[in-house]
Amino acid sequence: MNMSNKPCGKPKASGSGWLSSLIFVMVAWLAAAGVAAGASQGIAIAVTGDIHKPGAKMVSDVIVGHPEVTAVLLVGDTVNGKASPLEVYKEIYEGTYGRFIAKIFPCPGNHDQLDVPPFSGYCQFWGKAAHAPQMYYSFDLGGWHIVSLDSVNLAKGGEKADTQLLWLKSDLAKKPKTPVLAYWHYPYFSNAKHHGMAKMKPYWDVVYAHGPALVMNGHNHIYERFAPMNPDGEKVAETRGIQEFVVGPGGASPTKEKADDGLGPQSEKLHLGAHHVGFFTLFADGGFTYTVQSITSTGEKAVVDKGAGNLSGKPVPAGN
Repeated sequence: MNMSNKPCGKPKASGSGWLSSLIFVMVAWLAAAGVAAGASQGIAIAVTGDIHKPGAKMVSDVIVGHPEVTAVLLVGDTVNGKASPLEVYKEIYEGTYGRFIAKIFPCPGNHDQLDVPPFSGYCQFWGKAAHAPQMYYSFDLGGWHIVSLDSVNLAKGGEKADTQLLWLKSDLAKKPKTPVLAYWHYPYFSNAKHHGMAKMKPYWDVVYAHGPALVMNGHNHIYERFAPMNPDGEKVAETRGIQEFVVGPGGASPTKEKADDGLGPQSEKLHLGAHHVGFFTLFADGGFTYTVQSITSTGEKAVVDKGAGNLSGKPVPAGN
């Protein structure tokens, strides 16, 4: 039977029902508790992606060392191997990211589809957190609206891509004045070896039309940060533009090469040859701070970038 038209196969009994229930409860708790906390001290989140061994243990150790983190956003390739059946997820997450599995909010990457049918291992492992069959969803946290998208099927185009874009427009329209953080796998812009992907422009068009936003991506196994921009790559005010962060890898092999053609806008920060985790604190008025930590293959850690901003134009949070 040809099941390639189904983004997720029917989940098999895998003994992970407790995981689905726990994550479902966690989302509800975050929505209830996050707004009150976000208005004062802010909500702490961590961002990384492209997960694989042996680096997964070192990177996840860094996140474990930040118990204040409420949510961990994985920006795709939640396993980064040559195949992604359920057994590979279980092996990689045991003793690594599995230690805080209830805090994780995934989105799919191109390596997550490497099973038969595509994405079946991803959907089985993540359960309700996969949000199958669409594999895109949103939730509220600390006064922010967080949107997780499926860039793999967007890149393929067709009806599924069109349906997702219509959903995104509708979802954002319900939050006209709420600060937005969106995340997906393929970056639109990048100065690393694999560049950005022009097929991500429809996401940028929709998000930019809604208002200023933070966007988190993975795929290129680097850390990179851009100034606020419009979909044409032109710098604009922070209260209008999209600020893109490419954060990873979270265990897979880091990229050491910069793109040699100089195409596209230049980033404000580019760090190669290491694993990366971004720690963000979100405030309900649109303020945010970030500290990005690198981890080398030998376990050496360093802060490679830090800063703060406010999407609403209000005072920038202090302390970073």
